[in-house]
Amino acid sequence: MEFLKRIKDRSPEYDKKYYEMILEFTIEQGGTMGTSTEEERWKQGKYFSTRYEMYMYAALLGLKKDYRLPIAKGTEKQKFIEIRSWQPQEITEYIIMGILAKSSIDLNELEEMEESEVESKITELRSLLEEYANGGFDLIRAKKEEDPRFFVDNENCFLDMLDL
Repeated sequence: MEFLKRIKDRSPEYDKKYYEMILEFTIEQGGTMGTSTEEERWKQGKYFSTRYEMYMYAALLGLKKDYRLPIAKGTEKQKFIEIRSWQPQEITEYIIMGILAKSSIDLNELEEMEESEVESKITELRSLLEEYANGGFDLIRAKKEEDPRFFVDNENCFLDMLDL
């Protein structure tokens, strides 16, 4: 469990070029982050209450489509809150399980690893999560360019993206 806790202590990053796109689909926050109601989201025409929810979706989309895109060295990045703060926890753990399944980490070997090796594996998992989320953001960007009305005219657009 210590390994899982250490994974959740990380704050994943994303390519800053997606910042405006993320805001387009999330509610304006402020001191009320994460407290918006379903009605407020509906009035603003937003699908996600917080930016990290959009990140979770992008990671799931990347995992579902098995599409990962490394963030190029030197790219300006933006951080999200620590994974342990993501809600709902069930989806957070599902994402972590997906990342673990896609990784080459042998969990049985963790017991015998030196601390520096364990730390390296946790960093590797965070990078893998970032690659799948970046892939998901890229798929959303591509769909917006291909069909600009897709996210405007289709209230099920994010569900439909998983099936495309």
